[in-house]
Amino acid sequence: MAIQTSHYRADGTEVYITSQLSGDHIVRGKDRRGIRSGDWEKETSPAKHFLDSPQAEKARILIETAAVIGADNLTAQDIALHEYLLACARRKGIEKANHSISMKRLSGYLGVDNLERIWDSLERLMATRVRYHITDPDTSRRVCVPLIQQVSMSTNRLSGKTLIDYAIPGVVRDAILQSRSYTWIDINVFPLFKCKYSGRLYPKLALMAGYDHRVRKPWTPTVAELAEFIGYAKPGEKVHNGSFMRVIDKALREIAEHVIRFEVICIKPKRSSSGTGRPVEGRFKLTTTSTTRSVYSYKPAVLGPTQIGRIEDRRYSILQECEHPPTKYFAQAQIMTRIPAEELSDRWRRDVTRGRLEPNRRTGAMTGALLTSVLDDEGLRNAFRLWVAMAVMVSDEDMGDLPEAPAASTAPKMAKGVVADIWIEEEVWYSDDGYTEDDEKEDLRSGDEQGILEYGIVPPQAIEAWEDIDDMDIPF
Repeated sequence: MAIQTSHYRADGTEVYITSQLSGDHIVRGKDRRGIRSGDWEKETSPAKHFLDSPQAEKARILIETAAVIGADNLTAQDIALHEYLLACARRKGIEKANHSISMKRLSGYLGVDNLERIWDSLERLMATRVRYHITDPDTSRRVCVPLIQQVSMSTNRLSGKTLIDYAIPGVVRDAILQSRSYTWIDINVFPLFKCKYSGRLYPKLALMAGYDHRVRKPWTPTVAELAEFIGYAKPGEKVHNGSFMRVIDKALREIAEHVIRFEVICIKPKRSSSGTGRPVEGRFKLTTTSTTRSVYSYKPAVLGPTQIGRIEDRRYSILQECEHPPTKYFAQAQIMTRIPAEELSDRWRRDVTRGRLEPNRRTGAMTGALLTSVLDDEGLRNAFRLWVAMAVMVSDEDMGDLPEAPAASTAPKMAKGVVADIWIEEEVWYSDDGYTEDDEKEDLRSGDEQGILEYGIVPPQAIEAWEDIDDMDIPF
């Protein structure tokens, strides 16, 4: 894993130094908790706040190599249930062989009152076999396993409580524990998807959006490759282009409606103007853009000695030294938020202290429990970035979507008399076409429970992409 270090010299020029992590310095899945949330049970239940967005980590290798073998009878509800069971196992310890969860929690998460429907989903998950191509430090292997194993349901006759026991296949557990590359997915969006292909396409797009802008590239699959990836068609199977484009349109519409962490631009391949059947020429071009700019992408403001002295004064702080962000973080946040760096420092200390004492208290779109959870599990850098985006950039009065960060060129000028030659160095940067029907028999596969797709084309959006995004650091 390559890490790029960036710092500013006294003359204002930016210097980059690249290094490679190896050996014990590599952070793997076993070193991460894999969950971002305050109160997980509450935030994934019907009692959740509309701003709650618990996230679960998903390994890249499970996203890019999974392929259903044999019959694929899964529904959108089945995919949502599988993601939730996997996230709950990650939270309780993915290294454990067996896990247990109440049927009431599954019912609340899915929004399904009929428990027989949930059991039907569990049976389909057990019956669906998936092929993974797993690599670890010692081996490279291809395996075929069911999505979940050893599922049983038991009901206590006295209390009436029903428990579901299940197991995650061992090869999947090992892949998660050894994973180096991953992304964050919003676990609460899956029950909102009505098309099963939305749930299969979303993790791949989240993975793309999480890469640093220097290595992020558009995804350019052919029609056959994209159909195979989302399970719409088997390898070599003929795809009806008109029907497939409608499925992709619906999946992209659902992702655009329910996912707020990133946006997707899709440019479709064009249909040939000659020949019978008019085959599709070219490839899809799928590009992801973040909806908020990272605080670390801004050049830091020049702070005066009074500001620096107030930020670095620890005399009245009850936080630990490791919980105080570097002065440079506050200088970058000043440019992004237009709030003085010393005021941001005071607010940070207040919010972290409140988070310890009142976990359920919300500042902007962030609960105290979420802030302290990320601070303890992922470190100061991630916690500060999320705090700026979710607490500082979202006022307590306006609890809507996160606003875009102001452009650096619109930052206010410093007041007269501010000394401009004092600064701190060092920082780590991780690194439509409309389709007419042909003479073939139309394929009506949709992946949703109703089996009906509404026709519609999602035109490319003119979205301005932010240039700097931390690698695997965006909260999807």
